[in-house]
Amino acid sequence: MYHNTCEFVEGRLLEIRVAAGYRKVADVDEMIAMIAANVAKLGQDEKFTIAADWRAVELMPPETAARAREMLARVNPRVVRSSILTLPEHPLTNLQVVRLIREAENASRRHFISPLEQHAWLSEVLSAAESARLWTFLGLQGRRPVRG
Repeated sequence: MYHNTCEFVEGRLLEIRVAAGYRKVADVDEMIAMIAANVAKLGQDEKFTIAADWRAVELMPPETAARAREMLARVNPRVVRSSILTLPEHPLTNLQVVRLIREAENASRRHFISPLEQHAWLSEVLSAAESARLWTFLGLQGRRPVRG
């Protein structure tokens, strides 16, 4: 059984893995609670970076997608950068995620279908330790980093 997870493992890099998907509004509400619990561990004005692995997410029903948009917008003021990784072979899901990101109205939030590109973009604002942890979170061991 797969579970959705959310945690700070290294520094201020919030790792979100949506292994069970977002099939219903309650799934998104559960993630909202996990994000809130983790962000509460930071200082009140401390900002953080999000690496979200949504590769297991499939096209969401409209009400679930609407709640996901609310989830994204809710943390906007505290986010340095935020990224969502999906699979290239899910074009409709990708379009939905791109729309959610646009509607969340945060220029520091992006969608990726390449974990290497996601890593390169987020690493611009991460410490060396956070970047190394992100490499592991994304399952990139044995791969070469993208050079910018």
